[in-house]
Amino acid sequence: MRRVLLPSLALLPLTLAASAQAENERERPWPDEWPIVLPPIEGPLPPAPPPAPETPAGSRAGARVVEEIEALRRNVRQTRYQHHRVVRERTGTYYWDCSLMVHWVLERAARRSVHHLRNLQRARAEHFVRTIERAPTDTYRRGWRRIERIQDVRPGDVFAWRRPRGFPSRNTGHTGFVIGAPRPVPRIPHAYAVRVADATGSRHQDDTRPWPGEGGFGIGRLVFLTDGDGHGTHYGWAGTRSGGYVVTPILFGRVGP
Repeated sequence: MRRVLLPSLALLPLTLAASAQAENERERPWPDEWPIVLPPIEGPLPPAPPPAPETPAGSRAGARVVEEIEALRRNVRQTRYQHHRVVRERTGTYYWDCSLMVHWVLERAARRSVHHLRNLQRARAEHFVRTIERAPTDTYRRGWRRIERIQDVRPGDVFAWRRPRGFPSRNTGHTGFVIGAPRPVPRIPHAYAVRVADATGSRHQDDTRPWPGEGGFGIGRLVFLTDGDGHGTHYGWAGTRSGGYVVTPILFGRVGP
C-alpha cells in the first residue's frame, strides 16, 4: 500500500493511503466539506521533475532576497516553528513562523516592500496576500509588482495564499520565497513544481528540515495547480507526492525594483 502525504498548512501533517481496490482509485480521508481535492491524475503519482536550470531573479531586490536566503541557509544551526520571532545570528538560531521569516528577510533585502507594515504588531500571511493583490502587474508600487502567470515567476519572488474557508487551521494562510523557477509536472496538466524557502511546522517534498524535528526554516518543493492560464488555484504541500490539493488562489509578488 503506497503512502503519500496530505498537504498541510503547517499544522496538518496527515497521511493518505492509496485505495487497495485499484491503483487508480483513491479514498478521501478528509471530510467532504474540507476544500481539498484528490490529485488530478490516474495511476501512480509522478516523480518530481528535474531541478530547474539556474535562473536569475526577476529584479535587483529579488536578487538580494536570494542572497539573503542563501546566507540564512548557510548560517542556520537551530530552527523551530513558533509564532514569535527569536533570531540570534551569532549562534545560528532562527525561531519563527512563515510570515515572520518573510518579513525579516525583506527588512534586510528590500526594506521598502515592508514599510507599509511598520505599524502592525506583527505581519501575518494574510497581510502579504493583500499586499500582492493590490500591487499592479506592469510596474512597482510600494516596492511590489504582482506576477500574474506562474510561468513568469522567478527566484526571489514571494508566494502567498489565504487559508480557505473550511480548512482546519487557525493560521491566516502561508507565505514564503521562490528559489527555483517553476517546472511543469509530468502527467498532471497545468501543474508546476516550485522549490521554495519558508518556515513551517511540517515538511515539503525533498525538504531540508530534519525529521522528526520542530520545523522552522527550510527549503522544499511545493506543487501548484493552475487554471491553464497560469493562475494558481491549488497547492500540494508535499510536492508531487501530495495525496490531496488544497483549493485556494495562489499569489506571486516581486519586490523591487
